[in-house]
Amino acid sequence: MNRKPSASALAPMLLAVAGSLAAFGARAQASGGYLAPAEALHIEAWLPAAPAPDSLAQAADVQAYFTARALLGTPRGEEAHADDVIGPAEAVAPRFTYVMGVTLDRANAPTLMRMMDLVRTDEQALMLAVKKDVANGGRHRPFVDYPGRPKCPLELATLGDTGSYPSGHAGLGWLWGATLAELAPQFADALLARGIAFGESRVVCGFHYPSDVAAGRLATAALLQRLHGDLQYLKDLAQARKEVAAALAKAAVR
Repeated sequence: MNRKPSASALAPMLLAVAGSLAAFGARAQASGGYLAPAEALHIEAWLPAAPAPDSLAQAADVQAYFTARALLGTPRGEEAHADDVIGPAEAVAPRFTYVMGVTLDRANAPTLMRMMDLVRTDEQALMLAVKKDVANGGRHRPFVDYPGRPKCPLELATLGDTGSYPSGHAGLGWLWGATLAELAPQFADALLARGIAFGESRVVCGFHYPSDVAAGRLATAALLQRLHGDLQYLKDLAQARKEVAAALAKAAVR
C-alpha cells in the first residue's frame, strides 16, 4: 500500500523548492530581467537587416511614412501621441487595460507590474546587438531623414540620435498585448489588436518606418517564447493571472 510522505520527509523537499525559487528571483534582480546573459536570445543571428537605402523595401517604408502624415491632427494621431510611453509598467498599462474595462496598477496587480518591468529590461537587452545609435551606423528615423515633415511632439530630445531599427517601442506593445491576451483570453483579439496599433503608432508619429515595427514585433515574439521556458517567469505569470482575474471579477460586480 502506498504511504503518504511524512511531514518530516516533505520538509527538506519544500526547503529545496523554496531555495530554488529564491535563487531564480535573485538571478532576475542581478541581471535586471528574467534572463541572464548566457540565457538570452541572439537575434543578430536571425533577425533580417534593415532595408538597404536603395531597395524597394526602403521605398515602401518611405511611402508608408508619407501616407501616415495625414493622420496627425486626427483622433488616430492623438492616440499615437498618447502611445508614446515605454515605462514604468503602471504608465504603460492604461494604454491596454481600458480594453478590458479595468485598471491594473501596483496596488491591485503588483506582480504583473513587476513582471512587465523585468520583461521590458529583457527586451532592451535583446535589442542591444542590433539596435545601434546613428553615430555607430544605426538606421535614421523618418523624422531625421525628412525633417520638414510633421511628427508627434518629441518626449525624448535625443530620439533622433538613436537608431530606428528595430523598434523597441513596437516590441513593447506586442509584449503587453500578447501577455494580457494570455492572462485574459476573453479579450485576446482586442488586446492583440491594441498591441499592433501601439506599434503602428510609431509610424503615425514619424518615429519609425514599418519595417522597424515589424522587426521589433518579431524579436519580442521570440523573447516571449523564450521566457515561457523560465521558471520564475512562469511563476510570476501564474500570480499575475490571479491578479487580473480578481480585478475583472471586482469590475463585474460594480
